[in-house]
Amino acid sequence: MVSFTQTLVAAAAVVAAALTTPVEALQVGDYFRPSGTIVSAQPNTTALFRRSPCPALNTLANHGYLPRNGQNISRAKFTEALMTRFNIAADLTAFFVNALPDPVSLDILSTHNFIEHDASLVHSDVYFKHPPNAVNMTLVADLLSRKNSEGRIGLQEVGQARKERLAACRANNPQCDFSASPAARAFGEAALLIGGLGAGQNDSISVAHAVSFLVHEKFPSDFVKTVTPFSLAGLQAYSAKLQAYAA
Repeated sequence: MVSFTQTLVAAAAVVAAALTTPVEALQVGDYFRPSGTIVSAQPNTTALFRRSPCPALNTLANHGYLPRNGQNISRAKFTEALMTRFNIAADLTAFFVNALPDPVSLDILSTHNFIEHDASLVHSDVYFKHPPNAVNMTLVADLLSRKNSEGRIGLQEVGQARKERLAACRANNPQCDFSASPAARAFGEAALLIGGLGAGQNDSISVAHAVSFLVHEKFPSDFVKTVTPFSLAGLQAYSAKLQAYAA
């Protein structure tokens, strides 16, 4: 007699097969964003698809430039994807990937104060117990509302948003941590938003591209990567300007 547990295991296997087969048929570059219970960014999740709090990395996985399941990704694969798709310079890519285990699954990046941090531009603090990859649309709307007359979000706008995120964190999160290390990551990710995802165009990113990357975790159809590789020096320069605007 087949037990109830065996039936559940068999059913789960059928569901997993049904989910993975269409994904395996996708070509590299095709967009597929897993949703519902099959995906999680909680550290050490057992979900079929793993994601992180980083929109850029999730975008790469959603298009198959990183493994679509987000699991067991090598430093070499991260390097290839970041340099090829965003034209991130070798020194900045190495700075990032050398901090990661080799290999690593994307959910591990959600470990608090590893990559995930408080006072994010578009994610709630971990204290409030929302999924690390869940986009806070109130924060998104606030960021987009800061656009300039050209419909772009620049260093000044992002810097001022960073200032207000920190103020909100300190006011509402009794465990708010914006010490040196998470602060450096926060300003670094904001710099990457402009220099990498924004392709360094006029030191800004368009509202349309910001929505595509931050909300949908998808390459815009008209995205063109920066001509000049975005280097560690470039990130540090942008970060310094952002900190000045956030002061």
